[in-house]
Amino acid sequence: MKTLRRFSPPLVLSLAAAACGAPSPPPPSAPPAPAPAAGAPASGAPAAAAAPASSSGPTAAAAPAPAGSAETSPPPKPAPSLAETPADHLGTVPAGLGLKVGAKAPDATLPDITGKAVRLKALYAEGPTFVVFYRGGWCPFCNLQLHELTTAKPEFDKRGIHLVAISVDKPDEEAKTQAKQGVAFPMLSDSSMTALKAYNVVHRPADAEAKTLAGYGIDLDQYSGQRHHSFAVPALFLVDKSGTIRWEHVDEEFKVRPSARQMLEVADRILAK
Repeated sequence: MKTLRRFSPPLVLSLAAAACGAPSPPPPSAPPAPAPAAGAPASGAPAAAAAPASSSGPTAAAAPAPAGSAETSPPPKPAPSLAETPADHLGTVPAGLGLKVGAKAPDATLPDITGKAVRLKALYAEGPTFVVFYRGGWCPFCNLQLHELTTAKPEFDKRGIHLVAISVDKPDEEAKTQAKQGVAFPMLSDSSMTALKAYNVVHRPADAEAKTLAGYGIDLDQYSGQRHHSFAVPALFLVDKSGTIRWEHVDEEFKVRPSARQMLEVADRILAK
């Protein structure tokens, strides 16, 4: 009895393929060599030079920075916003400031932004007028108020109500404010504080406040062209055609002002009497 030889499966397939006239299948390949460690050259081959980085091609992503190590920019400061005067505070005046309702509105002759002299009494005679005292073009809250009044001016026009803004700023400084805020009503310069004193709305900052303003780069003397170091307390006076003060509001809290809507409501109520 012959002893049968046992062949491995690949060899059996090779003999079967030869019997059918087909080419023999390739011998099994050797198992792949283990991958070299990162950065090490392949076995038996010279190390390849590192390819130069391309300035236009993609680059490998940088490893993430450890938590807490990334530089962060401080959040942007919020833009200033003007708060509306509470209803129960509307039409109030601090002790020692302003004038009495029913009194005759003071007259003064002040230059506008072109230097042209304008008499307040002549403005009153044209119709009911809101006299708006503001701190200066350096005050962002005043600029918000001026911009809001400009936006609402068509509503004042419908009622025949005029607006005039007064500050201690020089005419050329007020011209900058008018251009920047698009103010569409007269702006008068009262650098000598003639109207401010007559309406009793002068504010002279204490040393601490003056130092704070200077820290913001605000040079009061440069804005006014004077050395009185003063400006207006934010104030509103509604003067009728006869030159009589019908309503007033004065508030040393400069971040809070009567809104244009409140002013229109006041005018509708007061002037209807």
